[in-house]
Amino acid sequence: MENERNKKLLRKLRTWFLSLLTPALASTVIATFFIWAHLARIGQSGLFFDSVSFSSLFSYLMVFACMSMLLFCMVLFMPSLLTGLFISSNQEEIRLRDELTENNIRIVLLTSLLSVLIFFGYFFLSLHTGKEETQNVYIQLGTIWLSSFVLSLWFNVSITHGKISGEDKWKKISTVLFMHLLQPALFALTACIYIFPLELFLRTLEFPDGTSDVRQVLTVIALSIFLIIFSLIPGVVFLRLRARTSLLRQVMVTGGIMGGILFIICLFVHMVPALILTMFLRTSGVMDLRPHVYGVPTAAYPAEYFKDSAWQGVRSSDEKYYLLKAVKIYSLGDIRLICPLNVIQSYKDSLKYQVLDANYDDRVRGKLQDAVSLCRRVKSQELLTLEKLPQLETGK
Repeated sequence: MENERNKKLLRKLRTWFLSLLTPALASTVIATFFIWAHLARIGQSGLFFDSVSFSSLFSYLMVFACMSMLLFCMVLFMPSLLTGLFISSNQEEIRLRDELTENNIRIVLLTSLLSVLIFFGYFFLSLHTGKEETQNVYIQLGTIWLSSFVLSLWFNVSITHGKISGEDKWKKISTVLFMHLLQPALFALTACIYIFPLELFLRTLEFPDGTSDVRQVLTVIALSIFLIIFSLIPGVVFLRLRARTSLLRQVMVTGGIMGGILFIICLFVHMVPALILTMFLRTSGVMDLRPHVYGVPTAAYPAEYFKDSAWQGVRSSDEKYYLLKAVKIYSLGDIRLICPLNVIQSYKDSLKYQVLDANYDDRVRGKLQDAVSLCRRVKSQELLTLEKLPQLETGK
């Protein structure tokens, strides 16, 4: 009997231990991977074991790593999440409720796709006709809402008629206003909010030299449609599970699908993992690309260490410090990797991409590594950071 109680106690302790260990272990692995990925990306993998410690990974870095992934997913899947919020869950007969949900999903999808054609089609027509006019946003938004309104009538008018039959006057009016005015406006808002995740992808999109305007517009439209369809999938799954299973299972399944879709997007658009990594590096303070003046003791480092012309600096008046205009591309533990200012543009260029062109990714990453080769490793306790200093004059 005593032995049986001990076994039950051990099983409970094991369950509690695993429930605590698994999230912490997963978060630590993510933080470790992020740090290693950054160093490998800039060609400085050798710094990994010199700077990384378990305490640093387990404390704040894993929090920022998880937060950066969560924030990116929230931006990417924001319209999908709003779709699940805007499509109401009416307490109606199951068949009618499911039909209404499926119809509303179609309306959201078609409205979102039409919004892309409206925005970029308007731009293409103005470009093709040679009229460089400012786009009338209000006309475009109104057209999107009108599209959602027409689709709502097309798909849901019979359901609306069935819902209001036999109801009093005010009930009929409120139902019609909600079904065919308010709800289409919310769906149009969801379609317009896609501009935020699309902006992440379009602002860093590059085209090969000589690409025609027509091909550029068609590529942008195709990429937008691809992102809209994939980012809407979690919301669709959530809506279809809403009446069939518990909230916890809905969240778990939807979250797993989000992770899978993000992985697929990362395979086709290599900029995405680099962007998530950049969010982590900047929010955690591991990387700071804001120019500062750094003081490095001359007694600890030879003059040849900062001899390259890319370094903008002089010696201090007491000859004890090199005063350098630089940025920190890596800062962890006792290691600081400071770089000349030209690494800023190289890093920004490394976040750009061309659709389905892995060679372009290799080229911009290679240029980044060439720029980082001029960076210098210094110890944290020897580095002075001067926020403000009179204008430095290069020369001495």
